Order: sequence, then structure tokens, then C-alpha cells
Amino acid sequence: MIKGIAASKGYAIGTIYLHEEVEVKITAELAKDIKEEKEKLQKAVEKSKTQIAKIKEKTTETMGEEKAEVFEAHLTLLDDPEFTGAMELEIENNSSNAMKAVDDVMNTFVTIFESMDDEYMRERAADIKDVSKRIIANIAGTSVGGFDIEEENTIVVAHDLTPSDTAQLDKSKVIAFLTNIGGRTSHSAIMARTVEIPAVVGLKDITSQAKTGDKGIVDGIE
Repeated sequence: MIKGIAASKGYAIGTIYLHEEVEVKITAELAKDIKEEKEKLQKAVEKSKTQIAKIKEKTTETMGEEKAEVFEAHLTLLDDPEFTGAMELEIENNSSNAMKAVDDVMNTFVTIFESMDDEYMRERAADIKDVSKRIIANIAGTSVGGFDIEEENTIVVAHDLTPSDTAQLDKSKVIAFLTNIGGRTSHSAIMARTVEIPAVVGLKDITSQAKTGDKGIVDGIE
């Protein structure tokens, strides 16, 4: 038995699906063309806005306006000159390539939020990561989020689930999820409670102990 934080009540018995993030390789290679790197960033930000707007619309339909507010916050973040503007400045001042600029700004903001005393504010670091990784993926031209789940009674196991990951889970197939990190106030936990699927978070190393195809029992109460 592996114990974590009961984030969403309920029990589930099903088959494990281990979600492994596709890591985009970010290098410290200096930008050869500052203007071109800034254009890459701007296009990726605009594409991210379009994607998040669609997720927000779907979440509003399936979970209601209140739960979709997180994606309004994501859209606001993409329009925040202190956030995306800082990425442009990284390119201009340090000749960083676009992906490195986004990664550096993300790490700075995440460090600030994770050092806060308030648990709710610490959990908002996940929003910074979610938005930033989407921008990076769009710069790299790789797919963003999503799960290739075909079987019913699936238990998703992941290091973490972003708000957009959780919003896109197919409830007709996913019956629970387990994560290495997170707390009761994380967006993924809140959304799990909204769609009424059991969730246990803060399991530390569940991703190294479970593999796709394993059978699992989730106790989201005790």
C-alpha cells in the first residue's frame, strides 16, 4: 500500500495508465536572430491563447463557469507584460533562444510562488508551469497535453496533472488518478472533486512503482 493525500473522495478499481510527459530539449544556444526568436515566442503565445480558449469553452460546458475560471487566469497570464514581456526581455538582453527564455522566466516565477507561505498561492505555481510548458511545446512544434486512453476503468498515474490535463480527462474512461506531487488545493484535485472521480496526490514516487497495464485500487477517502 502506498499512502498519499486523499484529494477527491471515492473508491476505484481499474487498470493503470502511466502518463509520461514528452520532454522538450531546451538548450542554452544563443539566438542567432533576435527578431526571429521574438516572432517565434509571439506566435507560440497566440497559439497558446487559442488552445486555452478552447479548453475553457469545453470546461465551461462540462464543469461550469466557476471551474473554467482557472483558464481565464491562464489567458490573463498570457497577456501579462510582466510574464510574457519578461520572456521577450530575456531574448533581447541575453540573446536567449525563445524556449530558453520561456523556461528561465517560468523557473523564476515558480520559485517565487513556491516560496510563499499560503498553500493556495504555492499551488498556483502549477498554473505558471502549465502555461509555460504549453508555450515551449508550441515553439518546438510538439503536441500539448492530451491522453491516448482507449480503455474504460482507467486509473491515470502521473508525476503531476496540470489544470488543462485534468479538464481534458475523459470521464467515461478515466475513473481515478494518482500523482507524485500536489495537494488538496491544487486545481487538478479541485477538478477531480467537481467531476466526482477519486484522486490521491502527493504519493512521491508512484510513477516509478506503477506501470501501464497494472491493476490498481484507489482509496480516495482514507
